[in-house]
Amino acid sequence: MGFSFFGLKEKEDTPVAGSLSDPRHPASKHLKAAADIVDRCVRIEVAGDQSMLQVSAGMDDLTQLVQELDAGIQLCPDDLNLAVAKASALHVCGQFKSAEEELDKVLAKDPQHFEARQWKDHWESWLHPLRFPVWNEKMTALQPAMAAHLRAGHRVQIVREGFQKVIAIVAVVQGPPFHPQTKIRVAWVLSETPSGPLLAYYVKIIEPQGEPSTMEAFVPLFKPTLFAPMEGFYLAQQLALCPYAFVALVNNGGVQLNCKLEWGPKTLRQIQKIQADVAGRKSFLAQADFQRAMQWHMNNFDMAKVEFE
Repeated sequence: MGFSFFGLKEKEDTPVAGSLSDPRHPASKHLKAAADIVDRCVRIEVAGDQSMLQVSAGMDDLTQLVQELDAGIQLCPDDLNLAVAKASALHVCGQFKSAEEELDKVLAKDPQHFEARQWKDHWESWLHPLRFPVWNEKMTALQPAMAAHLRAGHRVQIVREGFQKVIAIVAVVQGPPFHPQTKIRVAWVLSETPSGPLLAYYVKIIEPQGEPSTMEAFVPLFKPTLFAPMEGFYLAQQLALCPYAFVALVNNGGVQLNCKLEWGPKTLRQIQKIQADVAGRKSFLAQADFQRAMQWHMNNFDMAKVEFE
């Protein structure tokens, strides 16, 4: 009889540093209390090809949400990500002017803070962390918004863990469930094709028996037009803003493997190099050339040279 497994971690019981979801964060108690309120009261629902934010919270919940984040900010006044988290909470509460004022405070201290800068510059189109589906390594079924994005061909997505935006690789696999000791490795390659740049990524599945298998896929680096976080231009930069990612492999609608993968130092350096290149890029891939660029990469790139950490 077959079985599935969930919650596979590459480093068992090792907390992830450098994010608002890190249990070692000095404000973790307040962040968890605030995230519990969000997880209970905020849902991302899908209608057609549109996702919508649904909030079912009373005034007491919303007041406590902001109070918990204020308490966290008092403990860590220099953590600008906490201030952006508060802006997200205020926005969900309908306090749009107050949310923008929080962003202004962040940008006064760091004019290039990625999330605050993009949100401020693209107020109508940018989506803050609470506008994305919640996800963690214990989930056994895709959130509706994640499934909708997958149907639309988006295998690199943004999800939310607490108040942290996290990249999630979601891919369809075939065959029986994976062995519980299966390991996952991911590598990223910025490919300069004659048609323009592509972000290639490789997911290596290593089971205890048999040869490892590697999946190759791509994120197109088009010039941004929507100014939304799920555009490839911004996804490539989002990678560098969190020290881990999720990998969810699905079959027939069920999640067969759900892994929280912390980046190693070599991978993180590669991601940071990609982020810097993409952020300063002036030339982009034309949408009509996406297929041509993918084919060129597959014909000219040696997958055997991919280094997995």
